[in-house]
Amino acid sequence: MRFKKLILIIAVLTSAPAMIATAQTWVVPDDQKAVCAPIKFTQEMQKQGEQVYMKICQSCHGLPGKDNWMKLTPPPGDLAKDKAQLQTDGELYYRITTGKAPMPEFRNILSDDDRWNVIAFIRTFNPKYVQPDPSAKGSFSGRVVTLALQYSDPMKKVIATATEKLKDGSMSPAAGVEIILYVKRYFGNMQVGDMKTTNAKGEAAFEFPFDLPGNKDGYVDITAKVNDPKNLMKSTPASGSFAIGAPTDKPGLTETRAWWSTRDKTPIWLAITYTGSVLIIWGFIIYIIISILKIRKVAKA
Repeated sequence: MRFKKLILIIAVLTSAPAMIATAQTWVVPDDQKAVCAPIKFTQEMQKQGEQVYMKICQSCHGLPGKDNWMKLTPPPGDLAKDKAQLQTDGELYYRITTGKAPMPEFRNILSDDDRWNVIAFIRTFNPKYVQPDPSAKGSFSGRVVTLALQYSDPMKKVIATATEKLKDGSMSPAAGVEIILYVKRYFGNMQVGDMKTTNAKGEAAFEFPFDLPGNKDGYVDITAKVNDPKNLMKSTPASGSFAIGAPTDKPGLTETRAWWSTRDKTPIWLAITYTGSVLIIWGFIIYIIISILKIRKVAKA
Protein backbone atom coordinates (compact mmCIF):
# COMPACT_ATOMS: atom_id res chain seq x y z
CA MET A 1 0.00 0.00 0.00
CA ARG A 2 2.81 2.38 0.92
CA PHE A 3 4.59 1.45 -2.30
CA LYS A 4 1.49 2.41 -4.36
CA LYS A 5 1.25 5.75 -2.56
CA LEU A 6 4.94 6.39 -3.28
CA ILE A 7 4.40 5.62 -6.98
CA LEU A 8 1.41 7.97 -7.04
CA ILE A 9 3.41 10.79 -5.44
CA ILE A 10 6.25 10.32 -7.92
CA ALA A 11 3.78 10.35 -10.83
CA VAL A 12 2.21 13.61 -9.62
CA LEU A 13 5.59 15.27 -9.12
CA THR A 14 6.90 14.21 -12.53
CA SER A 15 3.72 15.33 -14.31
CA ALA A 16 3.55 18.70 -12.53
CA PRO A 17 5.97 20.48 -14.92
CA ALA A 18 3.92 19.31 -17.89
CA MET A 19 0.68 20.51 -16.29
CA ILE A 20 2.27 23.87 -15.50
CA ALA A 21 3.54 24.21 -19.08
CA THR A 22 0.07 23.41 -20.43
CA ALA A 23 -1.54 25.99 -18.15
CA GLN A 24 0.96 28.58 -19.30
CA THR A 25 0.39 28.02 -23.03
CA TRP A 26 0.42 31.38 -24.75
CA VAL A 27 -2.02 31.35 -27.64
CA VAL A 28 -1.70 34.06 -30.28
CA PRO A 29 -4.91 34.86 -32.23
CA ASP A 30 -4.77 33.71 -35.85
CA ASP A 31 -5.37 37.23 -37.19
CA GLN A 32 -2.35 38.47 -35.24
CA LYS A 33 -0.03 35.78 -36.58
CA ALA A 34 -0.37 37.23 -40.09
CA VAL A 35 0.61 40.77 -39.02
CA CYS A 36 3.85 41.92 -40.63
CA ALA A 37 6.11 44.93 -40.22
CA PRO A 38 4.92 48.07 -42.04
CA ILE A 39 8.32 48.52 -43.74
CA LYS A 40 11.32 46.44 -44.72
CA PHE A 41 13.86 45.95 -41.93
CA THR A 42 16.99 48.07 -42.33
CA GLN A 43 20.41 48.04 -40.69
CA GLU A 44 19.47 51.22 -38.85
CA MET A 45 16.36 49.51 -37.44
CA GLN A 46 18.49 46.57 -36.36
CA LYS A 47 20.96 48.87 -34.58
CA GLN A 48 18.17 50.71 -32.80
CA GLY A 49 16.55 47.38 -31.93
CA GLU A 50 19.81 46.14 -30.43
CA GLN A 51 19.95 49.21 -28.15
CA VAL A 52 16.38 48.63 -26.97
CA TYR A 53 17.03 44.90 -26.51
CA MET A 54 20.13 45.45 -24.39
CA LYS A 55 18.31 48.00 -22.24
CA ILE A 56 14.94 46.27 -21.84
CA CYS A 57 15.10 42.60 -22.88
CA GLN A 58 18.60 41.37 -22.12
CA SER A 59 18.12 41.18 -18.35
CA CYS A 60 15.60 38.32 -18.77
CA HIS A 61 16.33 36.78 -22.18
CA GLY A 62 20.11 37.10 -21.94
CA LEU A 63 22.43 37.66 -24.88
CA PRO A 64 21.08 36.10 -28.09
CA GLY A 65 22.78 32.78 -28.85
CA LYS A 66 24.42 32.50 -25.40
CA ASP A 67 21.72 30.49 -23.54
CA ASN A 68 22.14 32.74 -20.50
CA TRP A 69 18.55 33.80 -19.86
CA MET A 70 17.22 34.43 -16.37
CA LYS A 71 15.95 31.36 -14.51
CA LEU A 72 12.22 32.08 -14.38
CA THR A 73 9.06 30.00 -14.69
CA PRO A 74 8.22 29.70 -17.49
CA PRO A 75 11.74 30.26 -18.82
CA PRO A 76 12.17 33.35 -21.07
CA GLY A 77 14.36 31.38 -23.44
CA ASP A 78 16.99 32.47 -25.93
CA LEU A 79 15.38 34.50 -28.72
CA ALA A 80 18.04 33.36 -31.18
CA LYS A 81 16.80 29.78 -30.89
CA ASP A 82 14.15 28.00 -32.98
CA LYS A 83 11.39 28.39 -30.38
CA ALA A 84 11.37 32.12 -31.07
CA GLN A 85 12.68 32.17 -34.64
CA LEU A 86 10.02 29.79 -35.98
CA GLN A 87 7.31 32.22 -34.88
CA THR A 88 5.96 34.75 -37.34
CA ASP A 89 6.78 38.43 -36.97
CA GLY A 90 3.15 38.93 -35.97
CA GLU A 91 3.45 36.42 -33.13
CA LEU A 92 6.59 38.07 -31.79
CA TYR A 93 5.00 41.51 -32.05
CA TYR A 94 1.86 40.31 -30.26
CA ARG A 95 3.83 38.74 -27.40
CA ILE A 96 5.99 41.84 -26.94
CA THR A 97 2.90 44.05 -27.03
CA THR A 98 0.56 42.15 -24.72
CA GLY A 99 2.97 40.34 -22.42
CA LYS A 100 2.17 37.36 -20.18
CA ALA A 101 3.50 36.85 -16.64
CA PRO A 102 6.33 36.96 -15.83
CA MET A 103 6.89 38.99 -19.03
CA PRO A 104 5.36 42.49 -18.78
CA GLU A 105 3.35 44.04 -21.59
CA PHE A 106 5.33 46.63 -23.50
CA ARG A 107 2.53 48.41 -25.37
CA ASN A 108 2.82 51.33 -22.93
CA ILE A 109 6.61 51.19 -22.56
CA LEU A 110 7.90 50.70 -26.10
CA SER A 111 6.59 52.52 -29.17
CA ASP A 112 5.44 50.57 -32.23
CA ASP A 113 8.73 51.44 -33.93
CA ASP A 114 10.74 50.19 -30.93
CA ARG A 115 8.90 46.86 -30.94
CA TRP A 116 9.48 46.33 -34.67
CA ASN A 117 13.11 47.39 -34.28
CA VAL A 118 13.60 44.72 -31.59
CA ILE A 119 12.15 42.11 -33.93
CA ALA A 120 14.45 43.35 -36.73
CA PHE A 121 17.42 42.84 -34.35
CA ILE A 122 16.24 39.38 -33.24
CA ARG A 123 15.95 38.26 -36.88
CA THR A 124 19.65 38.97 -37.48
CA PHE A 125 20.36 35.73 -35.59
CA ASN A 126 18.40 33.66 -38.10
CA PRO A 127 20.27 33.27 -41.43
CA LYS A 128 17.22 31.53 -42.95
CA TYR A 129 14.81 34.34 -42.14
CA VAL A 130 13.08 36.02 -45.08
CA GLN A 131 10.94 39.01 -44.18
CA PRO A 132 7.40 39.00 -45.62
CA ASP A 133 6.87 41.76 -48.16
CA PRO A 134 4.89 44.55 -46.41
CA SER A 135 3.31 45.60 -49.72
CA ALA A 136 1.87 42.10 -50.19
CA LYS A 137 -0.65 42.72 -47.40
CA GLY A 138 -2.69 45.01 -49.64
CA SER A 139 -4.14 48.36 -48.74
CA PHE A 140 -5.37 48.99 -45.23
CA SER A 141 -9.17 49.23 -45.04
CA GLY A 142 -9.59 50.21 -41.39
CA ARG A 143 -9.69 53.63 -39.71
CA VAL A 144 -6.62 55.85 -39.86
CA VAL A 145 -6.67 57.98 -36.72
CA THR A 146 -4.40 60.82 -35.63
CA LEU A 147 -4.39 62.24 -32.10
CA ALA A 148 -3.61 65.72 -30.78
CA LEU A 149 -3.23 66.96 -27.20
CA GLN A 150 -3.92 70.25 -25.49
CA TYR A 151 -4.65 71.52 -22.00
CA SER A 152 -7.82 73.51 -21.33
CA ASP A 153 -7.16 75.93 -18.50
CA PRO A 154 -10.85 76.93 -18.07
CA MET A 155 -11.90 73.26 -17.86
CA LYS A 156 -8.78 72.22 -15.95
CA LYS A 157 -8.63 69.13 -18.16
CA VAL A 158 -6.38 67.55 -20.74
CA ILE A 159 -8.19 67.34 -24.10
CA ALA A 160 -7.30 64.60 -26.58
CA THR A 161 -8.65 65.18 -30.08
CA ALA A 162 -8.93 62.38 -32.65
CA THR A 163 -9.27 62.93 -36.38
CA GLU A 164 -9.49 60.29 -39.09
CA LYS A 165 -8.63 60.23 -42.74
CA LEU A 166 -11.59 59.44 -44.96
CA LYS A 167 -11.49 57.55 -48.25
CA ASP A 168 -11.59 60.78 -50.23
CA GLY A 169 -8.47 61.99 -48.39
CA SER A 170 -10.25 64.56 -46.21
CA MET A 171 -9.96 64.69 -42.42
CA SER A 172 -12.94 64.36 -40.09
CA PRO A 173 -13.48 64.19 -36.29
CA ALA A 174 -13.17 60.56 -35.17
CA ALA A 175 -16.00 59.64 -32.81
CA GLY A 176 -16.12 56.46 -30.74
CA VAL A 177 -12.35 56.10 -30.43
CA GLU A 178 -11.09 54.78 -27.10
CA ILE A 179 -8.15 56.80 -25.79
CA ILE A 180 -5.83 56.19 -22.86
CA LEU A 181 -3.72 58.94 -21.29
CA TYR A 182 -0.23 58.26 -19.94
CA VAL A 183 2.33 60.27 -18.03
CA LYS A 184 6.03 59.56 -18.32
CA ARG A 185 7.64 58.09 -15.21
CA TYR A 186 11.09 56.70 -14.41
CA PHE A 187 10.38 53.18 -15.66
CA GLY A 188 7.91 53.70 -18.49
CA ASN A 189 4.49 55.27 -18.89
CA MET A 190 1.86 55.31 -16.14
CA GLN A 191 -1.82 55.39 -17.07
CA VAL A 192 -3.68 58.44 -15.79
CA GLY A 193 -7.36 58.00 -14.96
CA ASP A 194 -9.76 55.79 -16.89
CA MET A 195 -10.00 55.22 -20.60
CA LYS A 196 -12.19 57.75 -22.41
CA THR A 197 -14.17 57.51 -25.66
CA THR A 198 -14.23 60.44 -28.07
CA ASN A 199 -17.50 62.28 -28.64
CA ALA A 200 -19.01 63.48 -31.92
CA LYS A 201 -16.37 66.22 -32.08
CA GLY A 202 -13.64 63.61 -31.73
CA GLU A 203 -12.73 64.91 -28.26
CA ALA A 204 -12.09 63.15 -24.96
CA ALA A 205 -11.51 65.16 -21.77
CA PHE A 206 -9.30 63.84 -18.97
CA GLU A 207 -9.16 65.14 -15.42
CA PHE A 208 -5.52 65.36 -14.39
CA PRO A 209 -4.29 64.76 -10.81
CA PHE A 210 -2.53 68.04 -10.02
CA ASP A 211 -0.58 66.47 -7.15
CA LEU A 212 1.26 64.25 -9.61
CA PRO A 213 4.97 65.18 -9.45
CA GLY A 214 6.41 67.11 -12.39
CA ASN A 215 9.85 68.64 -12.89
CA LYS A 216 11.01 71.67 -10.91
CA ASP A 217 8.71 73.89 -13.00
CA GLY A 218 5.74 71.52 -12.72
CA TYR A 219 5.95 70.24 -16.30
CA VAL A 220 4.88 66.66 -16.98
CA ASP A 221 5.24 64.69 -20.21
CA ILE A 222 1.90 63.30 -21.36
CA THR A 223 1.08 60.86 -24.15
CA ALA A 224 -2.33 59.90 -25.55
CA LYS A 225 -2.74 56.58 -27.36
CA VAL A 226 -5.62 54.80 -29.05
CA ASN A 227 -6.78 51.65 -27.31
CA ASP A 228 -6.94 49.17 -30.18
CA PRO A 229 -6.16 45.64 -28.92
CA LYS A 230 -7.42 44.03 -32.16
CA ASN A 231 -5.31 46.29 -34.39
CA LEU A 232 -8.32 47.50 -36.37
CA MET A 233 -6.89 51.00 -36.73
CA LYS A 234 -3.75 52.75 -37.77
CA SER A 235 -3.18 55.39 -35.16
CA THR A 236 -0.65 58.11 -34.45
CA PRO A 237 -0.25 58.93 -30.73
CA ALA A 238 0.14 62.48 -29.44
CA SER A 239 2.58 63.79 -26.85
CA GLY A 240 2.98 67.08 -25.03
CA SER A 241 4.59 68.70 -22.02
CA PHE A 242 2.32 70.77 -19.80
CA ALA A 243 2.91 72.71 -16.55
CA ILE A 244 0.06 71.00 -14.69
CA GLY A 245 1.93 68.86 -12.17
CA ALA A 246 3.32 69.52 -8.71
CA PRO A 247 6.75 71.22 -8.97
CA THR A 248 9.32 68.72 -7.74
CA ASP A 249 12.99 69.55 -7.50
CA LYS A 250 14.32 66.16 -6.53
CA PRO A 251 17.17 64.24 -8.18
CA GLY A 252 16.27 61.06 -10.01
CA LEU A 253 16.63 57.67 -8.36
CA THR A 254 19.58 56.81 -10.59
CA GLU A 255 21.28 60.11 -9.78
CA THR A 256 21.15 59.36 -6.05
CA ARG A 257 22.13 55.73 -6.67
CA ALA A 258 18.88 54.64 -5.02
CA TRP A 259 18.03 52.63 -8.13
CA TRP A 260 20.54 51.38 -10.63
CA SER A 261 20.61 49.54 -13.93
CA THR A 262 24.34 49.76 -14.65
CA ARG A 263 27.46 49.23 -12.58
CA ASP A 264 28.41 52.91 -12.46
CA LYS A 265 25.04 53.70 -10.82
CA THR A 266 25.38 51.07 -8.07
CA PRO A 267 25.41 52.44 -4.48
CA ILE A 268 29.03 52.76 -3.37
CA TRP A 269 28.47 50.90 -0.10
CA LEU A 270 26.98 47.96 -2.01
CA ALA A 271 29.82 47.91 -4.55
CA ILE A 272 32.41 47.91 -1.74
CA THR A 273 30.55 45.22 0.22
CA TYR A 274 30.16 43.02 -2.84
CA THR A 275 33.79 43.40 -3.92
CA GLY A 276 35.02 42.73 -0.37
CA SER A 277 32.84 39.63 -0.07
CA VAL A 278 34.15 38.25 -3.35
CA LEU A 279 37.76 38.84 -2.29
CA ILE A 280 37.19 37.17 1.08
CA ILE A 281 35.53 34.13 -0.50
CA TRP A 282 38.28 33.73 -3.08
CA GLY A 283 40.90 34.22 -0.38
CA PHE A 284 39.30 31.46 1.66
CA ILE A 285 39.19 29.14 -1.36
CA ILE A 286 42.87 29.79 -2.14
CA TYR A 287 43.77 29.18 1.52
CA ILE A 288 41.98 25.79 1.43
CA ILE A 289 43.76 24.81 -1.80
CA ILE A 290 47.16 25.75 -0.36
CA SER A 291 46.40 23.82 2.85
CA ILE A 292 45.41 20.71 0.86
CA LEU A 293 48.63 20.90 -1.17
CA LYS A 294 50.68 21.17 2.04
CA ILE A 295 48.90 18.15 3.55
CA ARG A 296 49.58 16.10 0.40
CA LYS A 297 53.24 17.11 0.48
CA VAL A 298 53.56 16.07 4.13
CA ALA A 299 51.78 12.77 3.39
CA LYS A 300 54.18 11.95 0.57
CA ALA A 301 57.16 12.76 2.75
